Amino acid sequence: MKKHGHYCKVCGEYKANEKFSGKGHAAHICKGCSKLSAAEKAESMTVNRLLNLPYRLSKADIDWLKNRLHDKRPAVRALAEEQYEMRFPHRNKTE
Repeated sequence: MKKHGHYCKVCGEYKANEKFSGKGHAAHICKGCSKLSAAEKAESMTVNRLLNLPYRLSKADIDWLKNRLHDKRPAVRALAEEQYEMRFPHRNKTE
């Protein structure tokens, strides 16, 4: 079934077309998320990407996940550690 509306890449939700401004349609950022600061948007997008990682990770995805293990934001770092442990339970984090 096709989803209606547009996908906001910051909050990770499908929303009605009216929830997007003119520039928001092209950028895929809803009006609510466009009001957030740049740091809050970046953190939300990173958390959203961590939660939506595919089952099979490419080399680039693995490298990106390893870099998030050293992120300065505690919420991102904790979620990255959880994802890494879940996907690679037998590996050392310092590879």
